[in-house]
Amino acid sequence: MSKERTTITRWMLTLLVAGLTAAVVIFTGTRVAKAHIVPFPCDFTTGGGFVITDNGYHANFGLVGGCKHDGFFGHVNFVDHDETGEYAGLHVSSDSIDAYFEPAPGSNVRDICGTADTNLFGTVKFRARTEDNSDPSPGRGVDKFGLKLTGVSPPYTGISAVIVSTRVLAGGHIELHKPNPSNTGPSTPPDEITACGSDDSGLGY
Repeated sequence: MSKERTTITRWMLTLLVAGLTAAVVIFTGTRVAKAHIVPFPCDFTTGGGFVITDNGYHANFGLVGGCKHDGFFGHVNFVDHDETGEYAGLHVSSDSIDAYFEPAPGSNVRDICGTADTNLFGTVKFRARTEDNSDPSPGRGVDKFGLKLTGVSPPYTGISAVIVSTRVLAGGHIELHKPNPSNTGPSTPPDEITACGSDDSGLGY
């Protein structure tokens, strides 16, 4: 095959692949995946407070999470005081912290992921999203919190639900702390879906 024909063939294949990729995005609504990575250098996040649910009730949370001694540490607790909504009375208490991710490089957003017990859905995988906005630069907005659960036991196996989309705190504070020498993550980063149960679709920030 001549050099000119080879070049034309490669060009046509490139256009075909690009067209098929575009078609998949258009017809399936597939998003461009964000690179969820363990921060480097790693750090840790603490926080507590409450957000207002879609029905106007308080949902309280308290959390700590991050890297420590070549692994992860922390605890996440969440109580929904909604009396009428789908998740009314939901209580989430973490059993393990399996990942600590930075959804966008250089951001002040962190995802704490792991396994938790709940009073409504049994054992679940969770993704708690935090965003530290209130300092050190006033005017950037205030801190945010969001929570997504994915069932791992019947009858909710594989079913995901955004309990609280990432929203501004109605009270409380989240602090993204500067790293110290003990804040080291694992040598092999965890798989996002395994650690968190699902992707971050629906959480927003």
